[in-house]
Amino acid sequence: MKRLLYVILLALSVCSCRTRTVYMPVETKVLDSIICHDTTFQEKLIPYKDSVSVSDTASFLRNPYAYSYASWNNGTLNHSLGIYPHATVTVKIPYFIERIRRIEVPKPYPVEKELSWWEKFKINYGGASLSINLTCILFVIAWLAIKIRKKLTM
Repeated sequence: MKRLLYVILLALSVCSCRTRTVYMPVETKVLDSIICHDTTFQEKLIPYKDSVSVSDTASFLRNPYAYSYASWNNGTLNHSLGIYPHATVTVKIPYFIERIRRIEVPKPYPVEKELSWWEKFKINYGGASLSINLTCILFVIAWLAIKIRKKLTM
């Protein structure tokens, strides 16, 4: 009977209550944002026109971007166009970056009923109580072990 009492006391001291978990919605606030557009711009090139009339059988024209070579041979017109490999066009693009920083702030949630002073005390000092209970249980187990050893050695 005494052992049953010890087992019941041990079970009661180790077991705890479970509280109900209530979902608390979280509100998202945006602090700052900068917008960046990844866009393509079409830059208008500087127009170049050039024409040459020569009585010769070959003609060569060029501008800062490309060149043209034309020749007349046996009643056939040969014409070739080429682009210089170093020809570049400078395009000015405005620089924007979209950066959004979000901070989640808990939304105030009204409670149905305030806790009493006794319930607040149990919540605040429940961990200390559990530690004290475990210490007492370990002390009782050690005391019983010493008592049983003394009985067996006699």
